[in-house]
Amino acid sequence: MAGAEGDDAGAVLDHIVTQFSTYEEYLDSQITTQDLFYLENEEMARQLVELGFRGSGEVLKREDFIARKLAAEASRISERQQQNCQVWKPLA
Repeated sequence: MAGAEGDDAGAVLDHIVTQFSTYEEYLDSQITTQDLFYLENEEMARQLVELGFRGSGEVLKREDFIARKLAAEASRISERQQQNCQVWKPLA
């Protein structure tokens, strides 16, 4: 059962990586207008989210975000190449 839970968590993290273009966008998604009102500084709010003091749940670390982003891009490119190879058929 733990494996299924790990798969679910991995799927959630993969969704996060595909949903946001940059790590900063991901952090910004967890900042509220109230955070900005009191902090008056977007960068400070991002740092608090990154450190886990604000936001919802456990925060994906920058290194993990980048690694997952690169893996998702590599997978997308690989799938596209496979599709292109299947479409092209030499004339015999």
